[in-house]
Amino acid sequence: MGKIKIMTDSASSLPDFLVEKLNIEVVKIPVSCEGEDIPTDTLDEFYQILQVGKLPKTSAPAPGDFLEKFREVLKDYDTIISIHISGKVSATYQSACLAREMLPEKDIHVIDSNNISMATGFMVLTAARKVIEGWTVDDIVPLLDKIKDRVGGMVVLPTLKYLAKSGRVSQVQALLGNILSIKPILVINSGEVKVIDKTRSVGSSLNRMLELAQGRLGKSRLQVAVIHSNAVEKAGEFLDKVKDRFNCSQSFISEMGPGLAVHGGPNMIGLVWLEEK
Repeated sequence: MGKIKIMTDSASSLPDFLVEKLNIEVVKIPVSCEGEDIPTDTLDEFYQILQVGKLPKTSAPAPGDFLEKFREVLKDYDTIISIHISGKVSATYQSACLAREMLPEKDIHVIDSNNISMATGFMVLTAARKVIEGWTVDDIVPLLDKIKDRVGGMVVLPTLKYLAKSGRVSQVQALLGNILSIKPILVINSGEVKVIDKTRSVGSSLNRMLELAQGRLGKSRLQVAVIHSNAVEKAGEFLDKVKDRFNCSQSFISEMGPGLAVHGGPNMIGLVWLEEK
C-alpha cells in the first residue's frame, strides 16, 4: 500500500493545530488589495484594510500553484487526495483538476467537497484520520462522497455592508437591512450559501441559529466547529452554548479566513458540524 497525502485549500478554515497534527498539506488562497498581495499567515493586515474601507480580493490558486505543490508532495508520497471548496463558489477545484491533468501518470484524486469552510474541513479531517488508521485510497474516496450530506453549517452576519461591497447584495438592500438592523442567518446548502432566516439583533440570530441547528440535528453525535471572523472571544462564548446543547464528540474554534470574511466582514460567528454514524 502506497503512502497517501491529504491536501486541501485554505478556504477549508482548518485550524493550524489540526493541520500539523494530521499531516495535511494546505494550498493558500491568494488575497490581494489594489494589486498588492496580502500575507495570510496572520489576518491582521487583512482586517485593517477592511476597516479603512478598502475591499481585498480573493482568487483561486493558479493551476501552476497546484502543479508545483503536487510535484513536491509526490517526492515523498505515492497518492494524493486533494479536497476543495465547492466548485459552485470558487474556481479552486477546477484549478486543481487542471493541475492533475498535467500529471496523468500520477495517482492524484481531486474532490469537490460541495461545501464551504469547515464543512469542507471536516471532510479533510476525516480523510486524514483514515490515512492514519491505514485505510486505502479505494476506501477513503467513496467515504468522502458519502459524508458530503452529513456536514453542514450556518453563519450569522452582523452587517450587510461587506456583502454590498462585494456585489452579493445591492446597496439598497444593504442600506435597508442596516436601517432595520437585520442580521441574516446564512446556511451552507448544496455547495452554496443562502439566507435561511433573519432577526433584529446578533444575539437573537445566534440563538435562532442554535434552534435551527438543533431542529435539524436533534441528538445526533457531532463533531462541531465554531467559526469566526476576527471574533475569537465571542466564538469562545458561543462554543460554550454549543457544547451545552449538542452531543459533541469533538469541538473547537476556527478562523474563517479571508475567503468568507471578505464578503461578510469581521465579527461573523458560525456553527459547522459533521454528523457521526
